[in-house]
Amino acid sequence: MKTTFLILGFATSLTLVSCKKNESKMSSEAYSTETTVVDDNGKIDSATTTSAETDVDGSQSKSYSFPYKATDGSRAKATFTQENHSKTILIEANHNKFQLDFKNKTAKGELYERNGISAETKGDSLIIKQDQNEIPLVKVK
Repeated sequence: MKTTFLILGFATSLTLVSCKKNESKMSSEAYSTETTVVDDNGKIDSATTTSAETDVDGSQSKSYSFPYKATDGSRAKATFTQENHSKTILIEANHNKFQLDFKNKTAKGELYERNGISAETKGDSLIIKQDQNEIPLVKVK
């Protein structure tokens, strides 16, 4: 009899210890993509803009991607990300990626910088600077 109670007590305590509290997280996600096709004097071009917003237990993350074009016709994509209190920009061009951190607001836009590379937004323009080189980009519409 004592052995039965001992085994039953051991099984009950093992069950109580092994049960884990099921933690559920509140989350929401929203994604959107818009592709615009432009016919510029017979030359077909397209531009895709994407956005994503997520919220997991009050921690919000927003990202927006825009296509840009340089004066020589080369393309770049800039993704602006904001997570709680930090902001970054990821610039993708010519198989290279540069992630820059938000520094401050300017009179007409925002300034991002990291490792000697800076980018300043001004309306539909994005101006990238590295050393003495300046690359002006314009948002593709």
